[in-house]
This record gives sequence, structure tokens and C-alpha cells, in this order.
Amino acid sequence: MTAAVRRRNRGGLAAQASASPPEMVDVVFDLAADRLPQGFEWSLYQAIAGLAPWIADSPHAGIHPVRGARVADGGLLVARRAKLAVRMPRDRVCAASVLEGAVLDLGDTTARLGQGTFRKFRFAPTLYSPRVSMGEDDEQAFCARVAAALGQLGIQRPFVSGRRVEVSFDERAHVAFSLAVHGLAEAQSLLLQGAGLGHGHAVGCGLFIPHKTITAPE
Repeated sequence: MTAAVRRRNRGGLAAQASASPPEMVDVVFDLAADRLPQGFEWSLYQAIAGLAPWIADSPHAGIHPVRGARVADGGLLVARRAKLAVRMPRDRVCAASVLEGAVLDLGDTTARLGQGTFRKFRFAPTLYSPRVSMGEDDEQAFCARVAAALGQLGIQRPFVSGRRVEVSFDERAHVAFSLAVHGLAEAQSLLLQGAGLGHGHAVGCGLFIPHKTITAPE
């Protein structure tokens, strides 16, 4: 692990929640890969941080989960028109051009990034993250930590936790739960998208996107 990546993962939840996030945006790249191995997320982040080391210095930056179909061994089959979205400070958008056309070494396979497009946050009263890691294995304790972290952001709105998953970052496995927060005012919605929640933003944990409705937990 590089020194920059180690810096990226220091600090507790309170420090992350209380920090005023810079203006954040998503840059979305075309992604070409046939199949990604189980636990690829940390290798993917390290490969991107190797090309754009400044991403490791932003505690609010990270890589959104890649969409695809899971196979029996835990790998991910990537769709032909798949995208890779990287959340980053807006003032780094031009610097992100170094990622266009990059071939990322993920150990057993490679992935190629295409052209990137800039995507600003948009207001939505309900935000969703497919995985949020708060350092708790128990769902009740997880929800208590979520409520506290939202409170530190000045957000006291209802939320619904859902599917329990494991994700690897910092070179070990962590428990995460899906989470939807709803009833947000515009300023709260944009703040939560920019700040995120919990640990593991590097691998997509705690990164929120607009969600039209709250679905039943899986």
C-alpha cells in the first residue's frame, strides 16, 4: 500500500463527518472489462490512485460500485456499456484526464477506461448507497452510528438499512449495509452527497446517489 493510500484511510468517523467537504462531483468513464475478480474494488482503487495520487488526499473521494452480474465464485461480469464513476473534488476534474485511456492492472485481469464525462450532483429527497461501512457488524449498532454521523452533519431524517455485505479495503474485510436516507431538503441532499458516510469511500462505501423510492431491504 502506498503512503498516499494509507493517508487516505486515516481518521475516524467523527473527523470525516465534521470536516467541511469541498465541492464534489462525479466523473464517469466508459469501462471495458470482461470479468472482474472477487474483491477487485481495492485493487481498482489502488490502480486509480497510482495514476491520480491526489485522490488519496481527499477523504470524500472514492469510486462508485461497478454494476454487473455476480457469478458463483464472487466475480463480476461487466456489461458491454459499463461505466466507472469516480467521485472527486471539482477542482480536480481537469487533472482526471490522466485516467482517460488508462489500462488498470487488477492482478488477474485488466480494465480499460475510456473518455470521461463530468456529472454534477442533483437534488433528490431520497439518497441511496448500496453499501455503508460504519465499523459495526451488528445492524442495530450500525444504525446507531449512522444516526450519530447524520446528526454531526446536521441531518435528522429517517433512514432505512438493508442488505448486509462484506467488502475489502485497507487489505481486510469489512461489513457494510445498504442505506437509504429520505425526506432530505435540497441543502441536506447535496451535503450528504458531498460528504458521504463512514469508512471505505475508496471502494464505494458511503457514497450516495439520488434514489426515487425506498425499496424493501433485500
